[in-house]
Amino acid sequence: MSVQDEGETVGAHIVPPDPRAERTQATETVGTRVWGFGGPTSGAGSHDGQSALKLHRGISVIAFLLCVLVVVVFLLDGVIVPAIIFAVIGLGCVGIFLWCNLQLARARASGDHCTPTDPHAPSRVRY
Repeated sequence: MSVQDEGETVGAHIVPPDPRAERTQATETVGTRVWGFGGPTSGAGSHDGQSALKLHRGISVIAFLLCVLVVVVFLLDGVIVPAIIFAVIGLGCVGIFLWCNLQLARARASGDHCTPTDPHAPSRVRY
């Protein structure tokens, strides 16, 4: 028996590939799991996972900027406790930003990131 892309050859008959194997391969997580949205294959190396990491990274930047604005407003009003609370939240946003960058860098360094030959990568049409 030889295994080919179309399936297995048994005698004169071609047996189609097992759909369970294709489904398992299509739902494997590539790389470290990503928090939040990204779908069932949202590993840091998959296209969905990288998109989710980039989304989280962008949201953390916007959240940090808003926290800085709120801290400045509270400090101008002379209210210290809410300013400290929002400063801590801003530091959490910086932590999320650094975590997302670390996960993206690890995926690129390990070769787990999605490439144009990746079957899970979306096709890009260039005109």
